[in-house]
Amino acid sequence: MGSWYKKSTSHKPLKLERFYKSDRWHAARREVIIRDKGLCVMCGKPGTQVHHKIHLTIQNVDDPNVATNPDNLILLCDYCHNEVHHRVGKHQPYVFDKDGNLVSKK
Repeated sequence: MGSWYKKSTSHKPLKLERFYKSDRWHAARREVIIRDKGLCVMCGKPGTQVHHKIHLTIQNVDDPNVATNPDNLILLCDYCHNEVHHRVGKHQPYVFDKDGNLVSKK
């Protein structure tokens, strides 16, 4: 593997870690927070995490349609972000439809 994949001190490969520290990510993140009025789009609580609907990988991090496109980004609170990533409970109550809209599985 190339140097772009070396592990950093975090759990992310260096290429992704560099992206999340970049000016282009901070600008895109700020735009989404403003657009979503600082609130989680799933539950309405204060949002803390800008989430990629199409998950960011080392293969697509340089694609602006994925990495920084506001249509691929939503604001979530920590709890809902963990839900989307299957880190809470056994079942994810929300999914994204083919158009990238958040829908309830209930």
